[in-house]
Amino acid sequence: MKKLGLILIGFLILFALYHGAEFMIVSKNSPIGFLGFQFSFFIAAWIIAKWQTKQGMAAWGLDTRKFLMKHLALGMLMGLVLYELTFTISLLLGIEKVVSTPTLSVILSSFGLFVFGNFFASVSEDILTRGYVFKHLHGKVHNGLLVIISASIYVLNHIYRLGEGFETYLYLFLLGVIYVIPLLLTKRLWFTGGMHWAGNCFFYLTHEVFKTDTNDGYSLSPNYILVLSILLIIPLNYWLLGKLKMIDRATDIKSNEAGLVENWAS
Repeated sequence: MKKLGLILIGFLILFALYHGAEFMIVSKNSPIGFLGFQFSFFIAAWIIAKWQTKQGMAAWGLDTRKFLMKHLALGMLMGLVLYELTFTISLLLGIEKVVSTPTLSVILSSFGLFVFGNFFASVSEDILTRGYVFKHLHGKVHNGLLVIISASIYVLNHIYRLGEGFETYLYLFLLGVIYVIPLLLTKRLWFTGGMHWAGNCFFYLTHEVFKTDTNDGYSLSPNYILVLSILLIIPLNYWLLGKLKMIDRATDIKSNEAGLVENWAS
């Protein structure tokens, strides 16, 4: 019970710092405040990792010793594939349309700052909702349950969007699923971090830098196209990680303990 209390304290500290950064950028429009809280988050994540595991940031899946760039680059590629597939289908079906194209200078100035800041936001959220959960639950609960817990925390972590209803909950939950499965397979967070970061950047570019409008005449929304894309990319991720020999063979995904993970990924 005491150990559980310490785990919850660590989570709440990271949760508060992450949402401090979110508050500074969403409510105060303060990049300095955002970066300050993000810096504090990573310092706290390192201290908590040392306190709880004596491993440092590798405890949360951020091991820098082996093939970091390979994992990160492939994750970024798959993040782009996921969101580009969604956006392309939406455009082809007429569900969305581009209504404004900015100048190159506007793209470089606004998009460049977002790419930089969102790297920290993406990785910190990955630590909070996936790396921390994986470290403390892997091997202690069924992998299928771990996926559900992590994805549910990811949904609830979007506290500014909890009033948007089922459609939002559905695609956020499935994003939580697609992001946690590579961590279970590789026992590292870099693929997930790259996928999350690149996907966020592509979405920002196509919906905030380029202005996009939704055709209200369609009953099928872009979010449901994203849901379908996620269901297609999950097995593709599994296949690629296996093909490139990036799956940690010490993992129990081949055993009956794999549960939901193997069902999603096969």
